[in-house]
Amino acid sequence: KEANRLIFLVSDTDDGRFLGQVLKFYYEHQDNPHRFRAVEAHTLEGLTDADHLRFRSDGLRNLVRHIARVVNQEGSQRLVINATGGYKAQISFAGMIGQALEIPVCYLFERFSEVIELPPQPISLDLSFWLENASIFYELAADEAQESPVSRDRRFASLVEEIEVEGRKILGLSPVGQLFHESFRHRFQVQRTVMLPPDVKIAPEEKVIKFEDQNAGRHPGLATYLEKLRQVPYVKRIYTWYYHPSLPRGNYFRPSAGGEVSQVEGGYSDGKALTKFEVVTTATTKSQQDAVVADLCDKFS
Repeated sequence: KEANRLIFLVSDTDDGRFLGQVLKFYYEHQDNPHRFRAVEAHTLEGLTDADHLRFRSDGLRNLVRHIARVVNQEGSQRLVINATGGYKAQISFAGMIGQALEIPVCYLFERFSEVIELPPQPISLDLSFWLENASIFYELAADEAQESPVSRDRRFASLVEEIEVEGRKILGLSPVGQLFHESFRHRFQVQRTVMLPPDVKIAPEEKVIKFEDQNAGRHPGLATYLEKLRQVPYVKRIYTWYYHPSLPRGNYFRPSAGGEVSQVEGGYSDGKALTKFEVVTTATTKSQQDAVVADLCDKFS
């Protein structure tokens, strides 16, 4: 098979950065019979033995994020993870990532002459749980959750952790939670066409966008954002219903508080103001509504 793309994910240390550049130079050199067309070396921020808390909260999460990003670019069928080298926790975690994202994981033991493929590790994954809570997972992944979901559902216990950033405590995903989230983002993308509701039979420019009186023209970037949202095939119409000039927060989507399965609540912020709006879709079941929330979160928030 053609050696197309090689990506080194290196530790957040001087040795890691140095070895990453050496390996990059070696595998992209024109005289190397094993050269690759494209070679990259990326430092995983926080993956360092100098700070065990950063290793867990940032380093392992970034390992999952980087691999998931490549999966989204290339597709899992074209990838192999080589877990040789690095910290022991990375090797174990690589096995979990491989199974969750459907990628073979290989390793070269010190006394072995050949690379072996690691056997899959048992991991319990539930797509329906992720879909029902997609909005929460996306907020946690962005470290923007307002409150912990653990008290509402104990299944979040191992997936959420409180981390400290610049003296401020925030809620985010644990490394296992990041893996759980990324694996189901991947699975959802594979199945999204059969899970989403049908397309609207009218052109995007015919779909109505209605602004509540105090909001029209006041929120920078809102009109452009909603215009992009109007292009989504299953969206029928959009109307805003709340505006606050000084309430910044991350963009979001979640099931409508009104209980209508055809509607999804959204929030848009430019970093200063916040507008809340309803997106009316072609969804007719709760499962389709959950799929819409997951799809819009992935596309827009």
